[in-house]
Amino acid sequence: MKPDRVSRNAGFAFAAQMVGAAMTALLTIFLGRALSPDDYGHFAFAVSIATLVTLAADLGVSASSGRFIAEHRSDPAAVRDIFSTALQLKLALSVGTALALFVLAPAICSAFGNDGATGPVRIVAVSLVGQSTFLLLFGALDAIGQIRYRLLVASTESLLEASSSIAFVVLGGGAAGAAFGRAFGYTVGLALGLAVAARVLGPLWRRRGTPAVVSRRRILSYAAPLLAVDTAFRVFASIDVLLVAAFLGGGAHVAAFELPMRLAAFLDYPAAAAASAVAPRLARHGDGGPDVGLFSTTLRYLVILQVLLLPPLLVWPEAIFHVLFGDKFPEAPAVLRALVPYVFLAGVAQLATLGVNYLGAAASRVPVAVAMLSVNVAVDVILLPRVGVVAGGIGTSAAYAVWVPAHLWILHRRVGLPLRPLLLTAGRTLLAAAVGCAMLAALGTGEVALWRMAIGAVLLPVVYLGVLVAVRELRPADLAIVRGILGRRGAPA
Repeated sequence: MKPDRVSRNAGFAFAAQMVGAAMTALLTIFLGRALSPDDYGHFAFAVSIATLVTLAADLGVSASSGRFIAEHRSDPAAVRDIFSTALQLKLALSVGTALALFVLAPAICSAFGNDGATGPVRIVAVSLVGQSTFLLLFGALDAIGQIRYRLLVASTESLLEASSSIAFVVLGGGAAGAAFGRAFGYTVGLALGLAVAARVLGPLWRRRGTPAVVSRRRILSYAAPLLAVDTAFRVFASIDVLLVAAFLGGGAHVAAFELPMRLAAFLDYPAAAAASAVAPRLARHGDGGPDVGLFSTTLRYLVILQVLLLPPLLVWPEAIFHVLFGDKFPEAPAVLRALVPYVFLAGVAQLATLGVNYLGAAASRVPVAVAMLSVNVAVDVILLPRVGVVAGGIGTSAAYAVWVPAHLWILHRRVGLPLRPLLLTAGRTLLAAAVGCAMLAALGTGEVALWRMAIGAVLLPVVYLGVLVAVRELRPADLAIVRGILGRRGAPA
């Protein structure tokens, strides 16, 4: 089970993310145009509930087992044994949780004044088993450096979900049709994922009486702090939708928040690909200690990439929504602009948080997760009645302003991650982004003509990179560094 080198893993992870992003973008644009604001809001509410209850279907098992698999990645038999133990736990948890959600769906929707979402919530409950088991499978494949198989499974699921959802909605299924497509994609994807796992790892079911390499108790023990963090993070991922529904009403208001949030989430797919390939190299294993140099360099380049995405969100949110969705969601552009700090920090977040997990320092994340969630809830509760749905974007950004710096500080304390160079890079890139914003504003604001947006899309990278070269953030030596990163071999990724 020889792992692929970092460059191949990063490439496969990026390809998987891009296929997923393309299919999700296609589906989001289609649903935003085809569904009424209320129907889209009901579907978004159902997905948020499913995201939240995935907690009970996982209990931190996926992340915990990924850590142990990474530590034993040079021993195929041990990897297979750990995965098998975790899979048995995972299936028991996810099936029970899916059944409970199906039964309780009417009561949950009624509690949030969103009775129209009952059908979609029950349908997405069916997808919960596949959605939750994917977390375990992808974590294991990342840990052993076999991300090419993740590309196969994730791409198949994304294609099936998008095509079937579009078909069901075209046939008149509405929000329920979109939920049916999600359930179909995850169900078929689960079957394929288990088949791939059996091919890569070998027999998936442990014989009774065979001593486990890592016991269920040990997996659940390390899962406890991970569960606390995951609870806060999944509540964070869903709380804005739930509070918007509670304070402002479901349907159109939920859609006005959730659509910008989905667009913002698309923009951290490259960062997620890098995190999948690089973060496991912080795990301590028999071949050596954490590779802090690679980790630090990757963080720098992620910041440079992520900040390039900010100017259009600040200057042209109205134009972006007009082109993609028409004028059905008048509140959404303001939400997208409020999410700009979140988009900036999200470029660093996935690598930093996964890095802390692989170090075995999950317990240190618990107070950070509680603080992050508390900030988000407080901002929403205070501002939703006063400024409306845009408060959800403000709360999300404020929460990430707590979440990301805290994880970087943990990495600094644990493995000596240098922070000063990262702060300098952030300052220089934000200066370059400000120049980019001025250039886009000169082309127009509000509902900008499409040809002007095309010119801006071409000029922005040129202006941005030119400023970075002028302030000596980018130098010719950077090309050699990138080549060195992509050429690294040996240690698993």
